[in-house]
Amino acid sequence: MKTAFAVAFATVFLAGAAQAQNMSTNQSNFAVIKSQLNSTITDVEKDVSLTSAAIANSLTIEGSSAGYINNVQRFFGDAVSELNGTITDVGGDVSVTSAAIANSATINVDWASSISNYQIASIDPTATLNTSITDVTGDVSATAAALSNSATIDGDFGYLGSTQMNGAAVNARAAVTVRDVEASVQATAAAIGNSLTIKGF
Repeated sequence: MKTAFAVAFATVFLAGAAQAQNMSTNQSNFAVIKSQLNSTITDVEKDVSLTSAAIANSLTIEGSSAGYINNVQRFFGDAVSELNGTITDVGGDVSVTSAAIANSATINVDWASSISNYQIASIDPTATLNTSITDVTGDVSATAAALSNSATIDGDFGYLGSTQMNGAAVNARAAVTVRDVEASVQATAAAIGNSLTIKGF
């Protein structure tokens, strides 16, 4: 597996405690985040996975309980991901992914009294995938994904407030050529401005 990535991230783990913990995080990115992977792969007996990922701000919070959780992410830079790959003669599965993400937050807690999420993106996340895939025994998956603001909140809470603002152009481009595959083929180009998932309550 070959992987190229650029990422600024924060990960917080909450331990169980008698008194709930409070936390506030703030991430701002004003720079160009760029990832490029050029690859030629042939004659592989098992699986092949290629990933090029440019991620500006990333946050993961996991734990049992919290008083309040406050997340602020601001993106004023540029996230650009490019993957160019030629793959032939593979005995297993093939997966190729080019992903450009401005802001990403994942909050997973059993309980929080209050959760606040604020995300803003101003300049363009762009994901480009150019690939040729030939002679594969297993499944083939090819994905170009560009995303400005993404938040996933899993758990029970007293109050939840979320604001996502996207002023950027979001671009996903995929040029995929696939030949001689014995199993399934899936090709996806996805450009998303704001995405919010809430579950577990």
